[in-house]
Amino acid sequence: MTRLIVAALLAALGTTPAAAGAASAVFAGDPTDPGSGAPYEILPGKPLVRPGLDHILGTGDDVVDASIVGDIDLVVRTGTRDASPVIPPPALGGADPPTVGIAGPRNAGGSEVPFTVFLSDGITSGEAPAGRRLAAADMDGHPVIVAAFADLDGDGMIGPTAGGGGSAQALRLRELLPVGRAAALCNGGVARGAIAVQRGLPPSQGGLRVVLTALALTGPFDAAVFDGAIPSGPAIATALPFLPQRDLTRMIRDRAVPAGPATTLQSLVQFAAVPAPGAYALPLDGSEPTIDGAIVHSQPAVRVALRDGAAPRDVDLPLEQLTLGTEGAAGLLRLRLVGVDRFDNPADAATPQPVRILADGPLRLLSPRLTRRGAALMLRRGSLRVAGRVPPDTADGAAGTIRVERDGVVVATLPYTVRAAANRPRADLVVPSSAAATIQAGIDAATDRDGDGHIVVAVRPGLYREAVAVRRFVDLIGAGRAQTILLGDGSAPVVEVLSPGSLVSGVTAIGGWRGVELGGASTRLFDVLAWRNGEVGLYLGGADTDAEHATARENGGDGVHAFGAGARCDDVWSDNNTGNGGSSAGAGITWRGTRVTRNGLAGITLLGGGPTVADSACVANDGDGLSVLDAPSATLADNLCALNDEDGLRIESSDDAVVVGNTLDDNHRYGLFLRRSANTDFSRAAGAQPPPGDNGASGNRRGDVFVRPD
Repeated sequence: MTRLIVAALLAALGTTPAAAGAASAVFAGDPTDPGSGAPYEILPGKPLVRPGLDHILGTGDDVVDASIVGDIDLVVRTGTRDASPVIPPPALGGADPPTVGIAGPRNAGGSEVPFTVFLSDGITSGEAPAGRRLAAADMDGHPVIVAAFADLDGDGMIGPTAGGGGSAQALRLRELLPVGRAAALCNGGVARGAIAVQRGLPPSQGGLRVVLTALALTGPFDAAVFDGAIPSGPAIATALPFLPQRDLTRMIRDRAVPAGPATTLQSLVQFAAVPAPGAYALPLDGSEPTIDGAIVHSQPAVRVALRDGAAPRDVDLPLEQLTLGTEGAAGLLRLRLVGVDRFDNPADAATPQPVRILADGPLRLLSPRLTRRGAALMLRRGSLRVAGRVPPDTADGAAGTIRVERDGVVVATLPYTVRAAANRPRADLVVPSSAAATIQAGIDAATDRDGDGHIVVAVRPGLYREAVAVRRFVDLIGAGRAQTILLGDGSAPVVEVLSPGSLVSGVTAIGGWRGVELGGASTRLFDVLAWRNGEVGLYLGGADTDAEHATARENGGDGVHAFGAGARCDDVWSDNNTGNGGSSAGAGITWRGTRVTRNGLAGITLLGGGPTVADSACVANDGDGLSVLDAPSATLADNLCALNDEDGLRIESSDDAVVVGNTLDDNHRYGLFLRRSANTDFSRAAGAQPPPGDNGASGNRRGDVFVRPD
């Protein structure tokens, strides 16, 4: 039986699940939790999995009961299918060609994939491998969520499987993120609708294969659960490529929208933890009876874009900025120029595109060679490879732009910076190898073989299911955040650095209590992604720690928390975390070039004396954009605070601040809120000037500037 959600959720919300006698008809004869009386939530064909004492699903103390296995409650099919008693077979693996869609919603040039979802009685046979339609009246009017997942690496499976290099493993992790969501209302045991899929590949590459899955909440609409907008009972689902997240409060931060095609439940299908290879991977051959698939083509090319030249397939994500090293392989440029549609999917152009590829700054382009003579190149189907090199004498911090021109008009740009921190030092030990089978073993055993005063442990591309602690002066260097992935068990930081002076570079940390924790003084991280950790993504606890060119995304607490005095965050992106995008509580902490977007609390919250936030963007956060609370002598310069749900910039109980050059627009409360903060200077000119001074504020709902002295 597919059950996912509610005992722990409703307990956390202060409510109780519906009694067993009130459970939906889809649960008839199913096992129930003796403690709550509610039906268990189990994926079809999978054993019952319950969180252990830590109440966190996906950690080492999970309890697996193989004696209780889920049956079929929900089935999804592509197309508009007949609602006869026997649920029809999937198109996947069948004789008929699969449904073909075009990426994007129909009002933006796409062709959505129609679907039909059936409630199943769970009684399977050779005649009815997915069971028969169950017209459960208690489910009428309940929303059914359909989520699409893409086969990004082309291996015929959705989700992690064994084998393959680090790039393939990174793509398989991305396969756990839906590429489309839709909702439809159930009536008579059937729900019909259409789903827009955002990702696709051009017809010349055969399109992109996707799988449709479905999930629905049962039970009554209880006013104590999200104001009655969402059914309060257990959930049912088709097969999914993971155990789903059970805590709705982590997925629905705003007020829930009443049930319907636009319901906020569309975001409900998210993974609780990265599954073991093959544990929940979905096949695309039609052997899983509860799901179905389609082919999605990209739209015709409307522009060109630069992509990572090392990516294994043409489904890689857009590049926003490029960082190159000053020497060796780190100073080499490898890109591809591709045609893309309006959703950034690789696309076929109707006619060949004449383009020129140019670079300013220190970068020297090596190919295509015709570019050096200024001749146009023809971009047809596929891509053009672009290569270059940074000269060895290039200064740290140099910058430039790669641009693509057509008929003298710039049609694509990619800024780049040159940083010595991107260099890959010579390794003293490589893991895994015969010398060290695990990363931790390599950290503990490595010696300074080349005598340069640094011990460097290099980690090959791959997915490593281990958390590591650096207790000695060792640099931990992965092959890049997209290729070296460390997976924790939720009980500790994925990477914990306790020794002074160490560097962590080129890794992704996922699934830990924290992502990366810098506890030693003067420790650094570079090119690191902290993703889906239980609490803080990046924790800078030691004095003078440094986070550069790093990302914190979808963590359960703050994206970045800087506690150690003098900590620095430079070119950090913190997105969609449950807590603040960034927070600091030490003295003299600096945020520069930071982006904080869509976080559950403020963009950046400052405590402690003498902080600096400069050249940063705080956009679309659920709290203030930039919140300065009991942080005297703050410097806030040239920041963008826009579209936040509360104030753009809030300064409270923080004397002697310098606030200049900030743009505070379109926030839901005030652009600038100033309270109990003396000697605040809003001008670069000599002498203190009242707000707004050198700052701009417009379009804020309650007012652009609010000053309250008490």
